[in-house]
Amino acid sequence: MTLPALLLAALLQSGAGLMSDPGQPSPFPASDSEADIAAKVAELQAFFGSSEQDTRHTVATAQQRALIERLESRYAARLAGIWVNNDPGWHIVVRLTGDAPVADEVHGGADGPQHVHFRTGAALTEAEMLHRMQAQRAWIHSQIPQVEGLGLDVRTGELVLDVKEEKPARAAVSNARDHLEVQLGYPVRINWVPASSQRFPP
Repeated sequence: MTLPALLLAALLQSGAGLMSDPGQPSPFPASDSEADIAAKVAELQAFFGSSEQDTRHTVATAQQRALIERLESRYAARLAGIWVNNDPGWHIVVRLTGDAPVADEVHGGADGPQHVHFRTGAALTEAEMLHRMQAQRAWIHSQIPQVEGLGLDVRTGELVLDVKEEKPARAAVSNARDHLEVQLGYPVRINWVPASSQRFPP
């Protein structure tokens, strides 16, 4: 395993409380201050013998993970979705219900500033969308037997159904989708999967 991979493994294990070596340092700095970041980078470099660039990337990943957890807790009552867009730079996007504006944030990071972008106006929280989806799961499978997968797209607030493409069934699936949207109270997007790309054996 390469040094960057070892560092990332340490990140994942420490974040999940699964570190097998109690002497292995955590990749999370004490705070986002430059002094605490520099101290953590030096500690990890000394422990792993890694390059400064790899170490800073690992610490930045840990910082972003911790920041996401704080945002999820802070906005739990309004959270409609949260995702990462790190190309380029370090960016977290937070989608919230309601129209009350929230100013974007910038936090210190080991590999450059960590940006938080807020988008308001979502109709439902992610938790409520998931609850409604689970309540309709049996109906979905009974009415759309061709469905191969389903999940939320928190970026758009849609339920996405992966449906095996069968031309004779398209109209029936579209009708079921329209009914499902009424039951859910939010949009449903059909992702047609070619029959040759069927994910599971029949």
